[in-house]
Amino acid sequence: MNTRRKLVVLAMPAAALLLAGCGAPKVDFSTIERPPRAAELEAYDVFVGSWHWEAEMLNAAEADKTWTGKADWKWALDKRCLCGTMSAKSAGAEFEAGGIWSWHPKTKKYIWWMFNNWGYPQEGTACYDEDSKCWTMDYTSVGLDGTASYGQYQMKVVCNDLLDWRMDEWADAMHLVKKMEMTGKYKRRK
Repeated sequence: MNTRRKLVVLAMPAAALLLAGCGAPKVDFSTIERPPRAAELEAYDVFVGSWHWEAEMLNAAEADKTWTGKADWKWALDKRCLCGTMSAKSAGAEFEAGGIWSWHPKTKKYIWWMFNNWGYPQEGTACYDEDSKCWTMDYTSVGLDGTASYGQYQMKVVCNDLLDWRMDEWADAMHLVKKMEMTGKYKRRK
């Protein structure tokens, strides 16, 4: 018997054993319990509603220094996911974005994604400091200039109707080359 045929003959029983063990077991949902809603999600309640925002881009050309926009956030999926939309406009540019924020039950982290109509996503994690009422939201993205970005939002909850925020974005993960910096306010629309 040639070597190739010997290998095939020897491999066949091994393959049969592997295939027999590859079938997925039947899932019985009567034995699976839906976990309770994470208490950490309550911290997102401050964002729910309609907002008007304004900001200054500190390192932009004059036409793009002043930005305004609107944002709307609401609960979805039995209040386990915060979904929202945002618009932004300066004298020289504008974009729209949509986002999803939640809590990851296994990593115990706030997680979030934003997508905009330029085709550039942001994704990150967030931390909330209840004592200072401050959110820190780190992210990686493709920046509006089309290159890789590493950034951070800081949002201070001044009161239920006002959020102060700052955004810094870098071209590198070490935060050595700054691309953009903005400061602004979110004011709840009545």
